[in-house]
Amino acid sequence: MSGLQMDYRRFQSQAQLACYTNERDAIREYDATTPITTNLMGTFKDLDYFEWAKEMDVVSWDNYPGMDTPPSFTAMCRDLMRGIGGNKPFMLMEQTPNQQNWFPFCKVKQPGEVRKLSWQAVAHGADTVRFFQMKQSLGGCERFHGAVIAHDGTEESRVFKETAALGEELDRIGRRIMGSRIESRVAIMFDWQSYWSLEGCVGPTTGFNYPNEVHRFYRALWRRNVPVDMIASTTPLARLSQYDLAIAPALITVLPGVAETLEAYVADGGTFITGYMAGIHDEHDLVVPGGYPGKLRRLMGVWVEEIDALAPGETIEVHGGTVDAKGEIVASIIHREGAERLATYGGDEFYAGHSALTVNAYGKGKAYFVGTPLDETGMSAFMAPIIKELDLKSLDTPEDVSLSVRYGDGGTRYAFLINNSAADKRLCLSELNGGTELLTGTVINDLIELKPYGVDVIALR
Repeated sequence: MSGLQMDYRRFQSQAQLACYTNERDAIREYDATTPITTNLMGTFKDLDYFEWAKEMDVVSWDNYPGMDTPPSFTAMCRDLMRGIGGNKPFMLMEQTPNQQNWFPFCKVKQPGEVRKLSWQAVAHGADTVRFFQMKQSLGGCERFHGAVIAHDGTEESRVFKETAALGEELDRIGRRIMGSRIESRVAIMFDWQSYWSLEGCVGPTTGFNYPNEVHRFYRALWRRNVPVDMIASTTPLARLSQYDLAIAPALITVLPGVAETLEAYVADGGTFITGYMAGIHDEHDLVVPGGYPGKLRRLMGVWVEEIDALAPGETIEVHGGTVDAKGEIVASIIHREGAERLATYGGDEFYAGHSALTVNAYGKGKAYFVGTPLDETGMSAFMAPIIKELDLKSLDTPEDVSLSVRYGDGGTRYAFLINNSAADKRLCLSELNGGTELLTGTVINDLIELKPYGVDVIALR
């Protein structure tokens, strides 16, 4: 992507934003109080949502996960929508109560699945749960898109009854949850400039999907139930310093002032993680001369001399310390310039034995460099000692069970325990003992049983 193409990306986002603000201002001439929004779409590539959110009274978005979308990716999107609005509660503007219509084949939602998705939204900061559409259309391209009232026009359908039951639950306990907040000590940077630049590069590979790389890091925290705030790369130092850990996946574009802010953050005791493809470009989408990772080189304590591209399906071994994993897509050929080696590449490439993971002591803090996109097991193993060292509040739950917490006034906490699978789950979490499950009135005492797609909303003091 040339600088002109990057400029066009910015122009495209800003021009469409101007259309929104023009319409918003026209409404404001006649209505000075009603909140104004427009529905966003998660990790949609074409619009820089951090810029859009500045012009919206409340952030709202449409959640339409694919049939193979991991629940952790959907959770990440929800945190992103909360994050672009400054971690204020957001609106779930659209979701379907049944099947979507634009995939090659569209399965119906399983019993309980829509309820689970709805409570997941609340767990990650939503103060509304809404649906599209109320009544299924008879024509047009979305005639088979799910609706509360289907073509049969009856209230006796499974979908109608499930939606009505969800509405009753939300009406019963939703008001006490509204306005409560998420508290996190971890921030992940989602940077639309890097999104555009990384996926627009001609080389060294076409294998990158930027949201997937952000999710690669996010998933390791979600799996341990560590809450995450999604922030812009240009977040000021005063706010960045509120976090113990900041992560910038594939931050290929380093905007003015960002490197200096990160250096100050780490020097004052922060922990920072970045890695492959980071620091290569400036704000004009031009390579920063002098060696990768550009302006981040001093902070990371490494020089990436070359970037090897791995063919689709090809992997490279990574070994060392707690990590025994495989990398994919690219492998950074790293020379240490003060950083400590944590793991090395295996295999028979000429750079076998070179550093694959490093950590650099910088002032009072640490900066970790991840040389290759690690598989799920590897990323989990890499993150585990960092989570432990920083004493982040991680909680172990069974596979596919997630736990999120919102904090209300007066010291009340709302824990959302969600079964993201179609199988029964059983668990014991001493941290939840004594809490009251708000939907049933049950007091938690060790054993918790969750039905398929089951949800417990537990009030704690």
